[in-house]
Amino acid sequence: MNTFAKLALVSSLTLGIVTMASAHEGECPYCKLKLVQNTKDQDNEVVVKFGNKRIEYRCVWCVVKDAGRYKNDLVVYAPSEKVGEPVVLKRTDGKWSAPANTVFLNTFKKHVDCCAQARAFATKDGFDKYVAAQKLDGAKPYSLDEFVTMVAKPDKGGQ
Repeated sequence: MNTFAKLALVSSLTLGIVTMASAHEGECPYCKLKLVQNTKDQDNEVVVKFGNKRIEYRCVWCVVKDAGRYKNDLVVYAPSEKVGEPVVLKRTDGKWSAPANTVFLNTFKKHVDCCAQARAFATKDGFDKYVAAQKLDGAKPYSLDEFVTMVAKPDKGGQ
């Protein structure tokens, strides 16, 4: 293979890898802000599944707020305090459910902060540790019903 052919092959492989990597990035269907990717220390990607579809959102608040657009039952994989172990929320026949010990954080004022301040936690202890680490003084844990009721109110702040 000549030098030109090798260069062309390397260029096409590099372009393919860059295209695959950037294809994962996008914007939230609800707030239109850039999705926040997972890190090694914290999951951030919120995924909604229904039928054969998989849609990513910026935060669990955006999912619940936008859920009315979907007529199907939903399964939501919300980042928890444990990397790789999301809290699985379900909406079946219009009714939301979550594992028994799930609590929610909802302290954001603008959507730019929603991915860090509207989250689900598998346990109250996980909530407490996150709130302390993020220095979110006065943050209160909410049940699923409380969280859904809060989200149903008119939009919080601007985007």
